[in-house]
Amino acid sequence: AQQQLFHRYALTVLWFQTSHPDVVADTKKNQLGLTVGDGTAESNRYDGTDNSYSDNNGIVSSNDIQWKQSTNWLSSKGLCLWHGVTCHPHEEYGVKFDGDYHVAILNLTENNLHGILPREVWVSLTKVKALDLSGNELEGTIGREVGELADLEDLFLSSNKFTGSLPAEIGNCLNPFNLYLNDNNLQGSLPSQIGQLTKLRGASLFNNYFQGKIPDEIGDLKDLIALYLDTNQFTGQIPESIGRLESMVDLRLRRNSLSGTLPTELGQLTQIQTLYIDTNPKIKGRIPTQLSNLPKLDELHLYQNNLSGPLPPEFGLLSSLTYLYLDSNELTGSIPDEWGELRNLEQLFLAGNNLEGPIPDTFRAMTSLRYFRASDNDLSGQLPTELGKMEKLEYLYLEENDFESQIPTELGELTKLKLIHLHGNDLTGVMPEQICRLMDDFVLSDLKADCEEPDPDVTCRCCTSCE
Repeated sequence: AQQQLFHRYALTVLWFQTSHPDVVADTKKNQLGLTVGDGTAESNRYDGTDNSYSDNNGIVSSNDIQWKQSTNWLSSKGLCLWHGVTCHPHEEYGVKFDGDYHVAILNLTENNLHGILPREVWVSLTKVKALDLSGNELEGTIGREVGELADLEDLFLSSNKFTGSLPAEIGNCLNPFNLYLNDNNLQGSLPSQIGQLTKLRGASLFNNYFQGKIPDEIGDLKDLIALYLDTNQFTGQIPESIGRLESMVDLRLRRNSLSGTLPTELGQLTQIQTLYIDTNPKIKGRIPTQLSNLPKLDELHLYQNNLSGPLPPEFGLLSSLTYLYLDSNELTGSIPDEWGELRNLEQLFLAGNNLEGPIPDTFRAMTSLRYFRASDNDLSGQLPTELGKMEKLEYLYLEENDFESQIPTELGELTKLKLIHLHGNDLTGVMPEQICRLMDDFVLSDLKADCEEPDPDVTCRCCTSCE
């Protein structure tokens, strides 16, 4: 009974501290060290007359921070009937018990909670299995007391304003399946103790300010399916231990400051479908051929890095690949003939590299391709007539290359084509009438070529822009 009373007390503190203007103002000032209003005690107080307090963002009224749902909160009814509260089955009355009992789930997602999450929540709800406070305006730090939640399975604190570091005590929670802390202002290093969460299935930490290296212990999370570390400030090499994540399906490391080379151990993630390692300008070296060992890979994003060397011909084995983004690197060599085997590929981005040679004739077999972006390279030769067989093609970016000769009439067979950019090449002659008809039929809406008067390389009656 005493424990259940503590639960009721803790939830009462939660309600006052996140919905009452007076308390919200005071706790923010005391725990965050903020100067609220003009800095005087009087300016921080809720006076009960205009239902508002003043902070650095202006006047905040009680209506602004009112919970969206608060059914039965602070009423005489048992806390098991309060909105968002689910209790453990009562040992005598089962799940129908409507009094006070151990909280199993606290779900107040997107409920307009403001201010500091009180320490009492961490200390009192020792038997909680799921804590979902995502999509609110909560601030402060994640208490070290989180390590005392031995039964915790799901922790959802995403889309708030939490600050500070992720406490090392998180490693004491041995049962979490989901850890969602994305879209906050968390910082500091990722504690190595995260490797102790061996039951973890989903870890979402993106859109924060985490720093330092990704700990090697991350490789101990054998059941992890999704790991989102993108849009942080992680540095250093991607740990080789990441290859031990044998259950991994979705791995996102994009938009960090990672460096070194891509570990060949990535080729051991045989269950992976989505791999984002783009926008890490310090990552260099070659694309590992071992990535061709990923039979389920659907999306591969490696753009805006500093990768060099040739395109791996072995990628032609990635039969499940749908999106391949390799643009804005320093890749060299030719486009492999073997890539024509990518029958399910819908988007291929190779722009902004140093590729040379022709577009392979084998591309005619890429019948699912809708976007082909290969601009700003050193590609050369004639535009292959086989491009006309890529019947689903909608966007074709081939500008700023060294293509020559005339534009093939077969491009006019691409009845879904919405855009063609061919300027900045050595193409000559007349824009085929078959292509202009696509403009006349309002299918093609963006056509650029080297047709600038008075001395155009390409004569074009239907181009939307001439260079």
